[in-house]
Amino acid sequence: MKYILICTLLILTSCSSYTLKNYERRNERVYENGNGVIQYFLADLPNWANFSSAGSCHRNYPVRYLNVKNLRESFALDYEESIQFQLMFNELSEERKKEALASYIPFKDEEKIFYTVLDKIKAGIRNFTKPKYKVVNLIWIDIAMEGKKSLERVRRAIQSESFGSGHPVFVSLCMNRIEMKEYISKMGLKITGAKYMSYELLNPYDQNNNLVAVPIIDLNKLFNKNQKIQLFLPKDRPFEFKGKVRVRKY
Repeated sequence: MKYILICTLLILTSCSSYTLKNYERRNERVYENGNGVIQYFLADLPNWANFSSAGSCHRNYPVRYLNVKNLRESFALDYEESIQFQLMFNELSEERKKEALASYIPFKDEEKIFYTVLDKIKAGIRNFTKPKYKVVNLIWIDIAMEGKKSLERVRRAIQSESFGSGHPVFVSLCMNRIEMKEYISKMGLKITGAKYMSYELLNPYDQNNNLVAVPIIDLNKLFNKNQKIQLFLPKDRPFEFKGKVRVRKY
């Protein structure tokens, strides 16, 4: 609740102007009306707050957090569908902003993107496709950006026998999926067929629609219940990663 109150106060008290090439800054008074799809969004996160304490990083791309509780109740979505919705909405929005050379998208255009994504979710389309293997190995790679020694730790973990026992999934609390793919390729860590799981799948609501302290992800609800999940970590398990998994330190 504290997270929501802080973000809401920041938005309502902001009076600064911002000029864009093709898009005008969103009229934030629309929030006060609560009409249309606005009820399915949380307040915009200010740029200075777009960081991960666990990953010790400031993110280059903001997350448009969805009000998962309202979303699920209105459209009968389950937890997995709702967080996939958020990922797909953010990725499509980022594409539109790049096309328009803009920093913001007006609400009327967000509404179009919203229903486009909803149709895709209902059709079973996903941007993050889950591996079908029995064992899924998630490896948190943000430590690799700290330097050569840390990068080598990640490299050794990837080459280990235990990591090779399941389908690889790279995880980042600092980079979005495009950044991850580029970074992993550049650092020579690429694995054919690997998946990429970014912070855009995290949300302040848990699987029971309860608001929590920071955005999280329930790994058991994202993957299939019959899959064994192993989480490879360079340090203690971050609060963000919820669910019953086997933790392996590297």
